[in-house]
Amino acid sequence: MMGRPDVIELVRGIVASIPDGLELQFPDGDEAYKAVACPQLNYVFGSAQYIKDTLDTLGKTVPTTELKFPLVGLFTPFREIHDSPDYYARVNLSMVIACQSRKEWDNEKRKVSSFGNILRPICERLVDGILADTLHFDTGYESFVGYELSENYDYGRYGAYTDTGEEVSEPIDAINIRSLQLIIKNQNCRIK
Repeated sequence: MMGRPDVIELVRGIVASIPDGLELQFPDGDEAYKAVACPQLNYVFGSAQYIKDTLDTLGKTVPTTELKFPLVGLFTPFREIHDSPDYYARVNLSMVIACQSRKEWDNEKRKVSSFGNILRPICERLVDGILADTLHFDTGYESFVGYELSENYDYGRYGAYTDTGEEVSEPIDAINIRSLQLIIKNQNCRIK
């Protein structure tokens, strides 16, 4: 029999599959964009404070600064609800998808540069990856994943803060995902 499903690792697998065939348009000057195929994503899980601290640590040296963004963060703790023999557990996850921004950008610039060119494509791929992973997730006959989404334009201009009031060290734009409702299947293996 296989071990207990690890939600953090299941999400890591989905995030790892996002770059395959994806092309993002990163700002390259005032009005220009640079196409990047199969961009590397930074996956971090933990509290908002832990994710902020990880970004701060990565920003301390030039080689690791490039690894910070785009970021897909899974907030912990989350609850696994074990209430049916038909599946392993139900979970409601909260996540953040973030990229670098600039304080001087107005909302129109953020809408294109951050949300349209980077964050929304990553978010769409995240949901598509969950829907495609029928080995681990039960999305029902209609292949549906429910969640709440908010695009936060204020982080880039006014700063992003942890629950304890500490500011993220640089401007970001972000999509916040809440109540990402997943059903994790039972993992069984048959002995031949």
